[in-house]
Amino acid sequence: MKIKKNNDELFCFPDTLMNKFIPQAWQIFVMKSFISNYKKKISFYTGESHKTFKNMNTLKKKLNEKPDLHGFVFFSFLQFCYGKKSNLEIIEKCLKNNYCIYLAREKIIVKNFSDYKKKKLDFFYFNKTNKELINSILNNFEK
Repeated sequence: MKIKKNNDELFCFPDTLMNKFIPQAWQIFVMKSFISNYKKKISFYTGESHKTFKNMNTLKKKLNEKPDLHGFVFFSFLQFCYGKKSNLEIIEKCLKNNYCIYLAREKIIVKNFSDYKKKKLDFFYFNKTNKELINSILNNFEK
């Protein structure tokens, strides 16, 4: 695995759809608190827009830039579930490019494909077991 130069820096993605329930400042506080346990810090943050949240196009563009970072921190795995299906291929692309994934709400870290394989079934069923919550968030966001 290639080691990133900025091995303690993460790019932060608050959940745009959750802003109505949990303000962005609180989401960032939760993410900072979570990653500080692993001696990581946020180098920059952005979020998906009202047009990109389903396909996570902002994250895809950032991945194509190949930033010199340890990885990405998200407020929740929910962010990967707002489209018609879970965006697991984006997690796979992150891992393929040697980035770690931090999910603050679920307190999950995916450092490599071995970690991912252990959690893949949970990720697969997450959308189904949290369907009511996801639909509620989407419905409130669209109002």
